[in-house]
Amino acid sequence: MIKPRYRKALLLLLMLLTLTGCRERTGGMRSPSGTVSRSISGPAADAGASAAEEGPGGKEIDEMGERTQENPESSRKEYDENAPAEITAGADRLVHTSGEGTGMPLDATDAEERVSRLDGSASETATETVTDPDAEKLGVSEDAEEADSALKYYTALLEDRLGILFECKRVYVYWETPSDWVTVHRSSPEHALILGAGAYDVSARLLEENLLVDDGWVVRKDPGVIVKVVEGGVLGAGVTDTSGAEAVFGEMVSRNGWENIPAVKSRRVLILSSQLLEAPHLTVAAELILAKCAYPELFADADPDEAIALLCAEAAGNAPEGIYYYMTEGR
Repeated sequence: MIKPRYRKALLLLLMLLTLTGCRERTGGMRSPSGTVSRSISGPAADAGASAAEEGPGGKEIDEMGERTQENPESSRKEYDENAPAEITAGADRLVHTSGEGTGMPLDATDAEERVSRLDGSASETATETVTDPDAEKLGVSEDAEEADSALKYYTALLEDRLGILFECKRVYVYWETPSDWVTVHRSSPEHALILGAGAYDVSARLLEENLLVDDGWVVRKDPGVIVKVVEGGVLGAGVTDTSGAEAVFGEMVSRNGWENIPAVKSRRVLILSSQLLEAPHLTVAAELILAKCAYPELFADADPDEAIALLCAEAAGNAPEGIYYYMTEGR
């Protein structure tokens, strides 16, 4: 039996407990809709968040006492409304050299090696601006002068069209000399020709005394284009049919394990006359042929046969008849 002198104190304690109630919060519960739910029990539950939980403007205060704001479209309940950027799944981050904005800084070398990616659904487009000399050379201004030579015309054509390629779109080329399985060194004119055609040389890291490769090496390099150089008689001045080149093509694509190489699967195997490597004007023609094989969409309107004829006529006064290349892709 409770003594009378304690009864008043007990009743007062029970009254205080009834008035204050008991609140319980649980964090981390996620509803099927993706929003975070919190359970509240006690007499104040029907009133929603109390003044202690809700600040001015409807901003909630989390367990740590920090003000946050709800974003209905966010996968998390809290976010920083003053954040400088939004992280979106699948978005790419721009890179730049120091002093070019507020993105991720890189040194000049790394920045040049990185690539930009365009969003096909973007509402804005980018415009490239060239200096006056380049504009005249490329013929992109209304008052531009026409190219005064075939060599200048085709050089400008290659620079103009290959200049729009992103690094990730450039193909890798395996170049084979007339000697089977012998490739080229990065100091060779052939390596420079590959670069001039907007591509990369898969043998660029080989030592000059170690240019003999095998089928397994080529397969591992996974080239997008294969070039095989052949001597006169197979292709070149005076050649009137492609039977010899077709035989070389058939031998190349049937090599052990080559059937899964992208270049073979897409039939981008180019048979090239060695005579196209004997003079600068012919080298430009070879660059155009390789570029057309590698990027047929970019050079759909380019005619390598016409280029060879014009370049030869300009440099030597005549264009010897013959077949100088053979390819099944890019024609």
